[in-house]
Amino acid sequence: MGLIKLSFAIFTINFYWTFCTENDCVQVNDVKMIGRKLFTVFDKKPYVAFWDISYAEPPVGNLRFKPPKLRLNFGSTKFNYSKPYLNTRRSRTEDCLYLSIYMPLTNATGFPVIIWIHERSYCHGPDFFIDENIIVVTVSFRTGIFGYLNTGDGFALGNMGAKDMLTAIKWVKSNIKNFKGDVDKITVIGSGEAAASVATFPLTSAAGNLFSRIIVESGSALSPENYRNYNFEISNKLYWNLNGPFKKLNRTNLYQILANSTTNELLLASGALFDSTEVRDNQRLINSFGPTVELSGKGAFMNKFPSDIYKRPLPNKSVDVMFGYTSLEYLHKLRGFVDNRKLLKFMNYNFQYLVPFEGKIDEYGSKRYQEIRQRIMDFYFANGTIGERSLRRYAKYVSDQAIYPVIRQARSHSEKSGNNVYLYRFSYKGCLNIVRDLLLRNFKLTGATGGDEVCYQFTCKSANRLYRSEVSSERRFVKKIARLLANFAKHGDPTPEGSDEILGDLKWTPMVDLNNIKGLNLNRKIKMIELPEMRRVRFWDQLKSEYFEDFD
Repeated sequence: MGLIKLSFAIFTINFYWTFCTENDCVQVNDVKMIGRKLFTVFDKKPYVAFWDISYAEPPVGNLRFKPPKLRLNFGSTKFNYSKPYLNTRRSRTEDCLYLSIYMPLTNATGFPVIIWIHERSYCHGPDFFIDENIIVVTVSFRTGIFGYLNTGDGFALGNMGAKDMLTAIKWVKSNIKNFKGDVDKITVIGSGEAAASVATFPLTSAAGNLFSRIIVESGSALSPENYRNYNFEISNKLYWNLNGPFKKLNRTNLYQILANSTTNELLLASGALFDSTEVRDNQRLINSFGPTVELSGKGAFMNKFPSDIYKRPLPNKSVDVMFGYTSLEYLHKLRGFVDNRKLLKFMNYNFQYLVPFEGKIDEYGSKRYQEIRQRIMDFYFANGTIGERSLRRYAKYVSDQAIYPVIRQARSHSEKSGNNVYLYRFSYKGCLNIVRDLLLRNFKLTGATGGDEVCYQFTCKSANRLYRSEVSSERRFVKKIARLLANFAKHGDPTPEGSDEILGDLKWTPMVDLNNIKGLNLNRKIKMIELPEMRRVRFWDQLKSEYFEDFD
């Protein structure tokens, strides 16, 4: 039996070596990386997958809560045999700084590069962009307490996850030529938890000249739930959770506990730090572990508030930027109301408002608080009343906590940047709206919720059967999305001049009139429209100018 196993192992190695060609073997420093040949789901184009490449030293032990260290070599390893979805396991640990590269298998060179950064990018495939002759890189990074703890001192400076992203891009910039990539055509797409950090890239000198274009999906650097000063409060809450309630904070003890606790202990202690009462008193959503303002110093990702940076010349104003959002961003958070509409009546008597911008915090129940609450209720709800039939209106109100910051940053960036800014609105409802189908399968309201666009851009493993079925309308829509984003990656223009067999005569124009913003509506019919959310945007603009004028 031992002889048989040994023979099989030798055969496996010889198999890889025998079929290692110039196209599917890549030399990076002293390591020969051997990829896996695959085919795209639609066009059956061949490509090579290089999974699980370590771009930085594992952030464990003394490197926990520290900035990433770029990995330049792979020790004594001579061969890297690519294995699928190892990141699936590693994403659940702190040892998560890996990337995967998907390269079209042709004799051509100089492919544009798309780097997709999402907390679950390892669960998705590159097929649609491979069909467009684009290299796709997916990146894993630190999230939550491990990625964004900021203690206000040298123990944890904050934004480690964002620095992971930049380190991965640096690795790609240095090595992608070995994979036939064009270092001058790198586009970064930030989705999910990565969106706010990627939205900050044009505002930080730390990003340097690492990329030429970015796409921000459902995120904004101007969301008030990020870049807030909660460092002491979060440290105090962590200390209570890890060392017993109502203990007076001792930073030395806290740091010892944080350094020595297990991954699961820290994940458990850092969950849901702020309760609903604290969110109510803050009048804004709170992200306990999101991007923060750091101490000034070498290596800082952000040391000023993004809203302040937009009042000055931008560090990276030459970057092409695309912003996007879904029509009902936070619909997926309202599952309880979908299942029981009667709960909406309770909101009518206990409406605790949120505002989608930074500014003064009012005492709950004060005269000013009541004035603002009534203004919001009168605007969003018929007769200022929330009832069982108010779910669509309530969904719009809650979703605007995400949509308004996106449009606000798009306006600010278009005004300050020297390059074009494109804006899209994803409202398509089809069989690949995975988030909606998972949480709101029987809900009839039209539109898309946060994350619904992902499976139209990257193949989702959970939808493999749907991709292989003959759903022609879905394929046409996917093809159009891929062509638009691929054109942006290649040319900086989603619809460059000339005829297009997939897009026809569609023309996506950049933002020009900031008082009457138009964007590309991604629905059954893809076309430029005046954004229906602009009436609500103008309401929030007016409320901000009247009640928060000192914080503009």
